[in-house]
Amino acid sequence: MPSQSPNEFVLTSSVRTEIVLRVAEGLPTTDELLSEITASDSAVYDALGTLRDRGLLTQSDTGWKLTAHGSLVADSISAWQSSEAFLDQDPEFWKNHRTTVIPARFRRRLPEIEEYEIIRDTPQDPNRSEDVAIGVLDSADACELTTPYYSRRHQEAIPANTETRLLVTRGVIDVSFQRYRDGHREELNNLEPATIRLTDCQFASVITDEKLKFELPTVSEGTTDRNDEPGSTDPSDRGSVADTTALFVSETEAAIQWGRDLFATLWAESDPLGPYVEHNFHELSE
Repeated sequence: MPSQSPNEFVLTSSVRTEIVLRVAEGLPTTDELLSEITASDSAVYDALGTLRDRGLLTQSDTGWKLTAHGSLVADSISAWQSSEAFLDQDPEFWKNHRTTVIPARFRRRLPEIEEYEIIRDTPQDPNRSEDVAIGVLDSADACELTTPYYSRRHQEAIPANTETRLLVTRGVIDVSFQRYRDGHREELNNLEPATIRLTDCQFASVITDEKLKFELPTVSEGTTDRNDEPGSTDPSDRGSVADTTALFVSETEAAIQWGRDLFATLWAESDPLGPYVEHNFHELSE
């Protein structure tokens, strides 16, 4: 039995990796591979022979092609490279923020987004990330918004459009209604109640026709993101989204689609607002 898995076998050689990914794109001949790959002829011949011996490549009259096993390996390597490229754009952000608050199948899809920017607060501009987030809302005709925290600035900037939908935690509703009770808000809500539903998610996001932005809770000192599961409410397990000083922003079509797919999934799993308000704020729901 080979001592290495097929993925390891391919990835431990840049020549084998390049060949597998090149063959995945078409049916290159040996001569084409020799001219396209930056390695000696002997290295290319050796790699082709070992990949064939491992059952990852076959040769035909028209050129080299991947076996079924080889195609799976190529897909796996391509996904790994995409993930690496995605993380390498800003490694610090991914080290310091919790990704496990995002459902697993959407975490796996993050590299689809490709290009993005991390907006950070600075000593010279301590409100930079919030200002950018407000700008995303101000410039939109409608949005889909998820938030676990209440912000008056965000509340005032949310586009009052029938296509706008909000997913908020019960804590957000509690703060919002209490501020109205205390006279800090003149209007309880300027959106249709049916466009607001309750979620347990612990990240903040906004999806518009032009942009995706999201905020993740920070990693608490002395903890890691590895075992933190969505739905955990132990404050020692996570930092606060409201305290984060970094904002993820992307304008790619894939990013907007990723955000819409995630929001649709969360919306389908959310709870209606009405029963919660009637139970906890009966005098305001009449």
